[in-house]
This record gives sequence, structure tokens and C-alpha cells, in this order.
Amino acid sequence: MLNILLVCLLVNTVQLKKPDNVNAIKKDTTESKGILTKDPFLDATHYWPFETSHTVLTQDIVTGHNAILMDNADTENDDDIGEIASTMRNGSYVIAGDFKGTCFSDPGKCIMGGMTISFWVWLNDTKICKDQDAYIISSGGQSKKSRGFALLYFHGEYVACFSTADKQWKMKIKDLPQRRWINIAFVWKNNEQLTFYLNGDKKQYVVGTEASRPTVDYTILTISRPNNAVNREFMYPLKISSLALWDRPLKPIQIKESVNALMKIHKNPNLRRKRSKILRKAFNYALEKSKRHFIQHS
Repeated sequence: MLNILLVCLLVNTVQLKKPDNVNAIKKDTTESKGILTKDPFLDATHYWPFETSHTVLTQDIVTGHNAILMDNADTENDDDIGEIASTMRNGSYVIAGDFKGTCFSDPGKCIMGGMTISFWVWLNDTKICKDQDAYIISSGGQSKKSRGFALLYFHGEYVACFSTADKQWKMKIKDLPQRRWINIAFVWKNNEQLTFYLNGDKKQYVVGTEASRPTVDYTILTISRPNNAVNREFMYPLKISSLALWDRPLKPIQIKESVNALMKIHKNPNLRRKRSKILRKAFNYALEKSKRHFIQHS
């Protein structure tokens, strides 16, 4: 009961909905130049590098909000990729925040043509049962009582789901590499197709089919569990780094460049240190901006 109360309290402090007039005036300025310089994800709508963490919180350096490390989830240093978040301990998971009313929990609200999700992840499906339903990430796309996106392990197969009020995009993904770091990206275009990228390369796509999602009951973004249940049998223990969300569909060249940029950083300790300084400056700026916004509207 204490954990549930803590979750409710912390989630209520990290509401991520943006004013309508902010989204309405946004323009995609990255089409011709790929991802912005210094860090490949600083132009994302939300970005958790898992490099500026303390206690049970880890920061979205774009907005200044926190994700919550739950039930012994932790950050640690990985020799290959740097700072990461780990849910390898039994029952641990991450709550990234409540996205109610936004593109990410209700894709029909994406006003810039779609969305993009990208993250680095370390998977080991020998840690779960072959007949298990285990979730990697979820904002509600798996539920008939909600919308959004989800990636899960379903009875021996990896499945991605994107849902709007009247359509669903469901993709079975074959041969996800195990026990090594990979980059997974999904690009969803309004009423068109869902495309899957692995390590920057386009692998497959699906078109939407008719579905009915009349309500949006689940809007919290979770890692290592579905966003509508806390049962341990639905949890996928994993390691994750550099989770980024864009409220627009990125171009293939942008996906590739973002992966290549981070691979260079991962391989070079000096670049890692420089990147950490850039991320901390970006987070401090976002935090001050968030504080000013809170004071102005309180």
C-alpha cells in the first residue's frame, strides 16, 4: 500500500502535458540537417539519458521532470555504453511519468504527423518463460481500454502495438539480438504505417487495421512492466539507456545518424565525459525553465 501511495504522489508531480499553444507552433527544423549537434537527442520532446540520476529519480533533461526508479530499479555504469538504468532485480521497474492528453498516450493527438520512440536496450529472454507476457515498455497501446504504444514479449515473440481511437498497428518482430546492446526505434505516421528500426536500419513495417479504443484509462509510461498492471509475471528484466520520444516522425537518415552518433560516444571515454557535462547543463537549464513555469502558473 505504501508503494502505491508513493507512486501516486510522485506521478502527480511529473505531469508532462504541454499547453496546446506550445505544440501548435512547433515546427520540424531537423529534416534537412538530421539530429542536432553535441548530443543526438537534445531536440527530442522527452529524453532520459540515465546519466544524471540520484536516489530514486532520473531526469528527463528536456523538460526537467523526473522518472521514478521503483522497487530496487537502479542506475549503474556499463563498460560498453556508460550510465544505464537496470531493472534486472526481481520486481523492479521504471515509471517515466503521466502522459495524459499527449501524443504519446493518445497518438491521435500527434499534430506533427506522428511520433518516434528510440532507446538502447539489453535483453535476455532466457530470464523469462516462453509462455509469458512480459513488457519492455508501455504507454497503453496493448490495452483495449487505452491507447498509445507498447513493446512486449508475447509467448515467444516480440510484439509492438500502437493504438488510436479507431485503429491498431500490430507488428511481430523477429530475431531481436539477445545479451548485447541494441538500438530499437519505432516511427509511427498518422493513419499510415508503423516502421521498426534496429541499430539504425529499417527492418519492417505494418499498416493499421480497424480497432475500437473508446476510452483512455491508462496513460503512465512504464519500463519493464505494462502500464495497467504491477504483477511480476508481466515484467521483463532489462537494461536501458538513452530513451527518447519525439512528437513527430523522424526521417530514416535521422534515425541512422542518431545511432551512429551515440555509438561513437560509447566507444570514446573522452566523448562520454564531454557528453555528461553537456547533459548536466541541459538538465539544469530545463529544470530552471520548469521551475519558472511552475511559479508563473501557481
